[in-house]
Amino acid sequence: MWSCSRAAATAGPSAGTGPATAPANAPSNAPASGTPAPGPRPRPSRDSLAKLRAMYVAQVTKQIAGHENEPADQVFKNVQVLKGITAAQLVQKMDKDFGEALGWSCTNCHRFAPQGNFASDTSTDKKRARFMITMMNDINRAQLPKLYPKDTPQVTCATCHRGYNEPPPGDYLAPERGKPGAPPVPPPAAKPPTR
Repeated sequence: MWSCSRAAATAGPSAGTGPATAPANAPSNAPASGTPAPGPRPRPSRDSLAKLRAMYVAQVTKQIAGHENEPADQVFKNVQVLKGITAAQLVQKMDKDFGEALGWSCTNCHRFAPQGNFASDTSTDKKRARFMITMMNDINRAQLPKLYPKDTPQVTCATCHRGYNEPPPGDYLAPERGKPGAPPVPPPAAKPPTR
C-alpha cells in the first residue's frame, strides 16, 4: 500500500497513444483474450476513502458501545503510544487526525481490519505511524514550547502531510490566506474598549 518511505509510482503510457509494438520474442503480459494487462489501480478519491473510514468508525463505535469513556488502552488491544485518551477519542483521532491528514483508509495501517483485527502489527506503516506520533508529541511538548513559551502552537499530521501520504515537496506553497484551497483569513483581533 502507500507509505511515507516509498517513491511515487512511475507514470504509465499516456492515454490515447496507439498500441506499442513489442519485439516478436518479447514475453507478453496480456491475457490470452488479447486485452492488455491492467496497470496499477487508480488511487481512490478522498470522498471514497472517507466513506470507507466512516464504515470502520461505525463498526468500531458499535463494538465499544458503553465503553467509549474508558481508557483506550483498556478497551483496545495493543495500544502503545496513544495512551491517556478515551476509546472514543482514539477512534476519532484515527479517523480525523490520521485518516484525513494522510488521505488514507483504516486498512493502510490495520491490514486485518476487514477481519475485525485492528491489533495486528503486520504493517510497517503502523510501526512508522507510532514513530511519527512520538515525533509529533516531542515537537509539541518539548520543542515548540522553547520557541513559543506563551501561546504555543501545535503541529499535527496535517501540518506536513496536507492530505497526502507523501508530504508535498519543500517547493510547494499553499495559496495565500483567503484564496481557494488556502486557510481562511483569521478574524480581526478584538480591540480593547475605548473610554
